[in-house]
Amino acid sequence: MHMKIEISEDVVWRELGGEVVILDLATNHYFGLTGSGNDIWRLIAEYGSTDKALSELNDAYDGVDPEKLREDFEKFVNELSQKGMLRVSAAENG
Repeated sequence: MHMKIEISEDVVWRELGGEVVILDLATNHYFGLTGSGNDIWRLIAEYGSTDKALSELNDAYDGVDPEKLREDFEKFVNELSQKGMLRVSAAENG
């Protein structure tokens, strides 16, 4: 299902030395992402949709089972949306 994904207003992030560093100003929680989590976060920030981010992930991780990538992506998005760092909603048509 095509979903819109937005980074919450209270979240600031930077890429430092190949790692994505995230700070949730509302909760003062700090996260550092490396590997695929780093890639997923940057794709969400750039594209803001499940379809485009998953397409880019499949290109970047050529040879990895697309269903496994989708599962990892959805798990990542669900975890961070439960923490209030991402907002997920149905995408508008068009």
